[in-house]
Amino acid sequence: MAIIKGIVLNTKQYKDNDLLVRILTETAGLRTFLARGAKRPKSKLAGGVQPYALITFEGAWPKKGSGLGYINDIQSVKMFSRLVDDIEVNAYAALIVSLIDATFEENQIITRWYNQLAIALQKLDEQLDPQIIANIFEIQLLVPLGIAPNWRADPISGQTDGRFDYSEKYNGIISEEHFDLDDHRLMLDQKTVFYLRQFSIIDMRQVHEINMSTKTKRGLQKVIDYIYENQVGLKPRAKVFIEQMHSWQNQLINFRKKTDI
Repeated sequence: MAIIKGIVLNTKQYKDNDLLVRILTETAGLRTFLARGAKRPKSKLAGGVQPYALITFEGAWPKKGSGLGYINDIQSVKMFSRLVDDIEVNAYAALIVSLIDATFEENQIITRWYNQLAIALQKLDEQLDPQIIANIFEIQLLVPLGIAPNWRADPISGQTDGRFDYSEKYNGIISEEHFDLDDHRLMLDQKTVFYLRQFSIIDMRQVHEINMSTKTKRGLQKVIDYIYENQVGLKPRAKVFIEQMHSWQNQLINFRKKTDI
């Protein structure tokens, strides 16, 4: 038996009363564990294998690094109430964990991302803006996804200060003097470019307060979605749900405006 620490990403029913639990472990990366009887009403495992819980459990690693491990007993669990109670926050947490699961290989040691995720879940629970927390992950995960846009400097001149825009042609930012080299640049406002550059290098521990205009948030999401759809080719179901949710919210706002007239 082993004592294992990890973050529950998601669960899937297996047979009548069992669960397959996808976990980002602290020391051994992404693994899947079988929690026998976790669906039974009086199961001692049920409360500890909820998505986004930080758990320490007694169990067994998959044999020879492949297949299923086992969860035998939960020793400690930390839940984040806001992720349970707030559907929007829950959706952004789902987006983050789905991106991590899609980015890394089974058994790949990614302790840095384990720590970043643990901090992010805490930040979400502390009512920081969920979109921005997710955006930081989306931008930084581009590196292990193999895209790695250049957010540092214009690739032609090496310029690091001034006005920039995002260019898929040059896979990153280009300076104002080179805007005419790409007719399909995204024409982003400079606040959006500033945050894209900051988020590409920021440590999640440095994120304490977020005050950003709706316009800038839309600009950030625009370029991130563009890169993921056109360069990565990845759109998790959680992203689709978030877009639908925002569409419903906008429809409700417009309906209320019309009824107030």
